[in-house]
Amino acid sequence: MSRDPGESMVAGPNTLTIVRVFNAPRELVFAAWTDPDRLAAWWGPAELHTPRESVSIDPRVGGEWSATMVMDDGSAEFPSAGTFSRFEPPSGFEMREEATDMFPFANTMTVSLDEVENGTRMTIVQHFATESFDFGDSIVGWGSSLEKLRALMTG
Repeated sequence: MSRDPGESMVAGPNTLTIVRVFNAPRELVFAAWTDPDRLAAWWGPAELHTPRESVSIDPRVGGEWSATMVMDDGSAEFPSAGTFSRFEPPSGFEMREEATDMFPFANTMTVSLDEVENGTRMTIVQHFATESFDFGDSIVGWGSSLEKLRALMTG
């Protein structure tokens, strides 16, 4: 699988920045985040899936977003939910996720989509409301989730 040399995943003390380039128009990449059918097709790392019926997206500022990742063997579920604080199709959005019992770290995720030659550069910045955060599992999870997104964009 060929990677653009401009792709990266960099973790700081409380911020993870991911850059990926897709050979797809940014409208399609934006729809992969904001259309429930498309999000369910790629959201979640390897060994997890996101049932379509668990995905709800109200695509507007103040609108809510939720999805539940499920282990493929059914042994655990991982719900996530947020509220859009910025929503600007097709250039991106910002969403705030509150802390939950399962994931006690509030965070803000900004997704920016820029047109580049032959495709779209996607930049995700996930900032946690804590002094530091262990991004080990997040890096692995985002990596395999984004491979699913890449397959969806090229499929």
